Amino acid sequence: MLSLLSRWGAHRFLAYSTAFPKALRESRFFSTSYAVPSKDTAESRPKRETSRTKASKKMEDVPKKKKKDQPWERRDEKTGDLLPLPYDRKPTRRSRFVIYLMERLQELKNKPEFRKTGRNGNSVLDMIAVSSAIGSEWKNLPDSERQRIDQLHAKHVAQYEKDLEAWKHSLTPDDIRRQNQFLNYQRKNGKKAVPRNISAPDEPKRPMSAFFLFAQELRASIDTSSMSVTDFARHAGAQWKSLSAAEKEPYESRARADKEEYQRKIEQYKASSSM
Repeated sequence: MLSLLSRWGAHRFLAYSTAFPKALRESRFFSTSYAVPSKDTAESRPKRETSRTKASKKMEDVPKKKKKDQPWERRDEKTGDLLPLPYDRKPTRRSRFVIYLMERLQELKNKPEFRKTGRNGNSVLDMIAVSSAIGSEWKNLPDSERQRIDQLHAKHVAQYEKDLEAWKHSLTPDDIRRQNQFLNYQRKNGKKAVPRNISAPDEPKRPMSAFFLFAQELRASIDTSSMSVTDFARHAGAQWKSLSAAEKEPYESRARADKEEYQRKIEQYKASSSM
């Protein structure tokens, strides 16, 4: 059989034949390129670590740097958790419709017509369907039910005013500073509808303009219980435009005097705060 094979083929055959003596297969007569690797060959030895492997291991050993907190962030001394910003704790004022929506949502959320199958196969609330149904009810709400909601809203506003005052008095100088830092950061990054900065409790309040002085007086002289905020603002704006220059002068005179008083107080406040 070997006589039929070429010399190259014989080398390959003999080198890989398990029947051929191992000593002869591993001898110099045959090319080591075709020899069966022994236990102590380069293939069986552990690979030498390259510079890239060593560098990656060093990177794994180096502890990752903790993310640096932003100037407005504070952490709890015991747990290390981030503390909420003041606006996260600020009381929320609800409209009449939201009060009615929350009330009806509790009554309708378990009805079959307002349930649907979720992604995991469980029954979940269909918010679109229930919100649409409650919105239709609100449009056709009878006067007796609307009066009841008005009473609930009045109680809510009274409680909201108390909670808001308590929230304002609970703010520390550091709370005000870091909340304003966060609001300024949002404006710098182009976010729209950012709330106004928090003013310190003892900081003088900005005076009202001539129009708002007139609107305040108008609100006290008419019945606004059936008017929304938008409707009253539209009505007050039309009334203000209809006034002559002589009729506007008392309000503008008061607004100028209030502005001068505010400028005097704010200068004193800034001087005392910088000390």
